[in-house]
Amino acid sequence: MSTNTEPALYLAAVQWQDEEPSLEFRVEGSELPEFKRANELDLRFRVIADRPRRCIGTVERSKDGTNSVPCDLPAVSLRQCEKCQTKDNIAAANMHQAHRRGPEAISKPMAAYLTHPHRLYAAIFRDGSTKVGTTRGSSGGNRLVEQGAWYAKYLAQVDDGFMVRELEDLVTEELGINQAVDTRKKFAGHLEPLSNQELIDRLDQLSNETEGLISKEIGTRGVLLGERWSNPRTEDPMWSDLIAYPAAINQGAHEFTIQSMVGRLAGCSRQGFEENFLLDLQPLLAHPIETGDFEIDEFVMQDSLF
Repeated sequence: MSTNTEPALYLAAVQWQDEEPSLEFRVEGSELPEFKRANELDLRFRVIADRPRRCIGTVERSKDGTNSVPCDLPAVSLRQCEKCQTKDNIAAANMHQAHRRGPEAISKPMAAYLTHPHRLYAAIFRDGSTKVGTTRGSSGGNRLVEQGAWYAKYLAQVDDGFMVRELEDLVTEELGINQAVDTRKKFAGHLEPLSNQELIDRLDQLSNETEGLISKEIGTRGVLLGERWSNPRTEDPMWSDLIAYPAAINQGAHEFTIQSMVGRLAGCSRQGFEENFLLDLQPLLAHPIETGDFEIDEFVMQDSLF
């Protein structure tokens, strides 16, 4: 059992700004977060088994955008306390049903958030999975890098978040395009990816079908864009030959260097190994960790990984 009495660290989020990732940590007993640039970040830590998980907090939306709200309560679910989980669930339901419920039926901050221009996009991931989605603002923001898309196309920009969700639902209903992609598919796609050209061709076909559908619906409330987007990592050799990280990140002791990230997935190296590893950081969220000079768990490499 650990006897460490130093304040624990908690990974609270992977944050993206200007298409660059950082890790947001919370320190036990402190309200101020600590941010560390993710690319080329050396991490050496172990999970403290005898301390409770801490809530990662919640997100508030207003006319100014989104804002992270920290929380000091223990996590009762995987990552949140009951209050924050309920708040996020209600906000998500209001967000996705806003165009059906109308501004009067949702909170004033949420309504104000949705009154800004929004974009509709189609995205494809490395396994070939596709989705249609929305993002706030006239530049697209960080939504695509947050989600780990490989290629995407901004299809249209419309007056507000109510109309963009009407278009999003229309595309799903008429063309059968999902509005979400499971992270397990994203992960598998980096281990056995389709070629970039095949992904581009599939996305072009999808975009043409989608643009033909929504062009009749936009009217005077928006414009078609046809703006292409590529993940900054499409030319990064780190992402051309990866194997799955052969250990559970939310237990034991670990040491690796994050070389680059796609969404919440990290491409990592570890001293003494020629291989580059792919790992999902989300299972580590909310767990108490400590840093220091201690023995690191050994890898058990399976033949099936090669």
